[in-house]
Amino acid sequence: MKAMKLEMLPVTAIKPNPFQPRQNFDKESLKELADSLEDTSVIHPIVVRRHGKGYQIIAGERRWRSAQIAGLKEIPAIIKEIPDDKVLVESLVENLHRKDLTDVERENAIHELWMNRETLKIKTKSELAKVLGLPEYKVQYDIEAWEFRHKEKGIPSSTPTYIISRTQGLPVKERKKIIEKVQKGEFQAQEAYTAIKVLRRAPDPIKKEILESKSIITPKMAETIVERLQGEEEQKLVLEEIKRFRLTEDEVEDRAREIQRIKKTGKPVTKEMGVKEGIIYTVGEYECAHCKKRYLIKCNGKHDWVE
Repeated sequence: MKAMKLEMLPVTAIKPNPFQPRQNFDKESLKELADSLEDTSVIHPIVVRRHGKGYQIIAGERRWRSAQIAGLKEIPAIIKEIPDDKVLVESLVENLHRKDLTDVERENAIHELWMNRETLKIKTKSELAKVLGLPEYKVQYDIEAWEFRHKEKGIPSSTPTYIISRTQGLPVKERKKIIEKVQKGEFQAQEAYTAIKVLRRAPDPIKKEILESKSIITPKMAETIVERLQGEEEQKLVLEEIKRFRLTEDEVEDRAREIQRIKKTGKPVTKEMGVKEGIIYTVGEYECAHCKKRYLIKCNGKHDWVE
């Protein structure tokens, strides 16, 4: 077990770590943290190692920088004895435990460790995961995400690792489109998961609708169509009805069930059949100028307004 001890160290005796996984230190957040440091007793200790005539930070560089801004002379630090070839591993482990890294910073650090696996005497991703205290699949996701970001240019740094990893196996164009829609806020996490699942099995017309910018066909609608309707004509019919009558997700579910029931009777599935069987269509929506609430305009297909 590595030797450790807690000491109050002069801020000027501490130097940053060139292997620091964190890449960016927001000046505004550093100032806010500095303003909160009334005295050193409220500072969570940073982690350092002896290096030359002073100390090198393993974890806690943000706190050290904020302490400098606050004008503190000393800062609490845990001193660990760490050899040069283990610095990056220790720094990453310390930051991971504090959840102190962005996705890109974590991906970069884990990829760097993987590329230096021979020096670290690590043979497999499983071994690397054990060293970092992470599930193996997370290490694999981070490495694959790093490779995807660097191979396919233009992926925003704010794109979460989970989106990149979940889209693995899809064509590159589809992966990028999902990422784009997440970045624009068109897909929330669960919607993205549903869209990715549907894309793996949907026919081209439905794929096109899901990936279209600002499409009114939601991932949930597409999932309902793919799972409940096997025939291409039936799928196209519901897609057309969604666009024409502005069906809601619940109405798409009802329409799919209705088509399944009609097919069991042996009758042909048509738009007219849907109307005769009592399908209610949403044909518009508006916002009241007085109460500011949004209302739906619905029709029963017989020239009668339902609401």
